[in-house]
Amino acid sequence: MKKILLLLLTLIASANVWAADYITDVMVIGGSQSVVNNLKETYTNQGWTVIDQDLNAGAGSSSDYIYLLYKTASETDVEAGTVITNFLISTATGTIPDSFSSSDRTYHLVPCDGNDYFKNNKGDLNSHCGSSSATIHLYFTKEYDPNGKDYSTVKSIAFNDTQAGGVPVAGATTGYDLNAGAGGDYIYMHANKAQGWQLSVNTAGTQCYVTGFDGPKRNFKDIVIPLTIDGATLLGLSNTTFSGFANLETMFFPLNSSITQMPSVQGCPKFYNVKTGNKNYQTPDAMTKIPGYAFAGTAIEKITFQSVTSVGTDVFSGCDRLSSVTFMKSPVLIENGAFSNIKSYCSVLYPGSIEDWNPMMYMYSSSLVVKGPNNSWSCGWCGGDIAISNNNHLYWTLQNNHLKINCATDIWDTCPEEQVIYFYNWDKNQVKYLTLEHIYQIDKSAFGGYTNLESVDVKSGLKIIKGNAFEHCSNLEKLYLPSCLDTIGYYVFGFGDDAFSDIYFDGSQTQWDLVSKAEGWDAGVADKLEEHWHCMVTYNANGHGTAPAPVSIQWSNEDKLDEPTAPTADGYVFTGWYKEPDCINRWDFNTEVPGDMTLYAGWEPVVVSKPGDVNGDGEVDVRDITALIDVIMNSISDNPRADVNGDSDIDVRDITALIDIIMNS
Repeated sequence: MKKILLLLLTLIASANVWAADYITDVMVIGGSQSVVNNLKETYTNQGWTVIDQDLNAGAGSSSDYIYLLYKTASETDVEAGTVITNFLISTATGTIPDSFSSSDRTYHLVPCDGNDYFKNNKGDLNSHCGSSSATIHLYFTKEYDPNGKDYSTVKSIAFNDTQAGGVPVAGATTGYDLNAGAGGDYIYMHANKAQGWQLSVNTAGTQCYVTGFDGPKRNFKDIVIPLTIDGATLLGLSNTTFSGFANLETMFFPLNSSITQMPSVQGCPKFYNVKTGNKNYQTPDAMTKIPGYAFAGTAIEKITFQSVTSVGTDVFSGCDRLSSVTFMKSPVLIENGAFSNIKSYCSVLYPGSIEDWNPMMYMYSSSLVVKGPNNSWSCGWCGGDIAISNNNHLYWTLQNNHLKINCATDIWDTCPEEQVIYFYNWDKNQVKYLTLEHIYQIDKSAFGGYTNLESVDVKSGLKIIKGNAFEHCSNLEKLYLPSCLDTIGYYVFGFGDDAFSDIYFDGSQTQWDLVSKAEGWDAGVADKLEEHWHCMVTYNANGHGTAPAPVSIQWSNEDKLDEPTAPTADGYVFTGWYKEPDCINRWDFNTEVPGDMTLYAGWEPVVVSKPGDVNGDGEVDVRDITALIDVIMNSISDNPRADVNGDSDIDVRDITALIDIIMNS
């Protein structure tokens, strides 16, 4: 009777979960009323939500009570593969598999808990309903449709008597009654989902355009761009579709994609690959336009434009991993700044004429080279140099007009050597601080004899420092170098100039080690020279508790690490951070960080000792008297358990106290 009343209430109001979050875990519990009530309380205390709908409602008094539980997480808390994307029902008999494949996705059996009968039958939703009832098992997947048709995510679950839109049996299209054959009420499960692709569709329903995306954006590493959505040919995606996809790495296009414009992935810092068919780093044949900022700030490494004839402004701005861009057609309309602000060495292959390129296309990209049909032309920083002096600070830069150079015929050649600093007729005695910008090479002895020079700051662009560049700079202490530096010549600091003490390299230790250094480059300062680079400190919880997030240290051998909040773990006491997993050498947070390193948490189990347990075996008996006598006779002072009476002395009075504890136990 109670089950019938519950079902009637459910049919009136429907058991819905209208959650703003996404469902990450699901479970079924079953058994007698008392068993299920206990399980409800247990799992609710663990953060589960119970949908108050008995899935065996009306199936008879001997049947189990069965309920569905779920957990949710917000978009900011989910990562790839952590949210449920689809459900399927299986009515198979015999051996029930823990997982199976359907539509190229792997489905997993929803875990169950309850009485032994319910567990042994792996959570049969018609448990104890009689021989005529169907065997019903619920499966879920956290995978998205690999063919790119379904990127929806389960946001809520509902139970009612409506078959349309219900969760189907594998291979079917309509909902399946969870009480099938049990003689009870009709109960269908509905998985309410995020919309996935948000579309604008033409009136005929034959063509569509993606205007946005509804789902947990942080959940995606890979995106498949489909040919059609709901039968309509996909023609394009808006430039804001992938805004906020913080973990997106790869975008897949089918070979015969109809999309003519690349959707922007600006703001996707991990994105590195456009894949067409089975070919990496390549746009589809139909794609002719790359809009402004399309790849700005991403981790893209290389790309081939098959049919692209238009490239917008700042397309690759800030792409510091970009190494290769290949155009397969010409001419191409390239807007100003398309290849600007690229810090990495990057080679651009272009089959057309040098006349197609505007000087402002690749401004501030000092390591970018453009090659024509015969590898005959390239680009570089050119123009007159500018020196500005202010309060003993010489700021020296090259003019920001990035001009074309035809290396074969000298056409447009405006003296690329002006990227190289030779000498400058300045009052050397007046310069204490020197800043260099857009410089490719510092030549031999270029700043020799700047006796009052104290620090030099070289911005991005520098590749080569030749020998004796800073010889006889007797007050020079600090030199700041960019991460793009490639070569350091011999005796850069001359002979016997011992003031120099610190090099700051704006990169990692690995990058610094790869810089080619001539023998004797640091002569005269080697004994006191400190090399600094950016480093990362990672924490390892070492088996207990939760480790703090990694910390980026600005300069190794100089900056110190702030001690993080101590982690906690049940049954253990945190003892500090150590240099090795065995916790031998404790890290002193007053020490300068030497470079990349991992610190390991130290733990000791909580020891609860009984008064009088001198030997530490957990019991108090005559063996403790023997141990106490041994402590007293041998004057052992490092056993705090031996101070039985707590007077801070270990003597015969502790023996008396111990005997009293044993006798009165």
